[in-house]
Amino acid sequence: MKKNYQDGFINDVSEEEIIRGLHSLESSPLYLTKSVHRYNTDKWPDNEMPFVDFHLNYLKGHPTLNPQHYLANLRLSLKKRMS
Repeated sequence: MKKNYQDGFINDVSEEEIIRGLHSLESSPLYLTKSVHRYNTDKWPDNEMPFVDFHLNYLKGHPTLNPQHYLANLRLSLKKRMS
């Protein structure tokens, strides 16, 4: 049976820890992070949804995801590669 992480990202990870992890990814020069274009100008006047908001909303919309695994996968997929 799948665990449900919805209730404030229960189990071993709090929402604050996830936000801190996302902010550390966003501020690090080692990762390619960018905001996402959105059409809701009421919420995002410049049509850019910040990186942290986008991924936090994704986790909240997918309560069966393990937030620790999600952050680990983001680190792998967003890491800058040297050519």
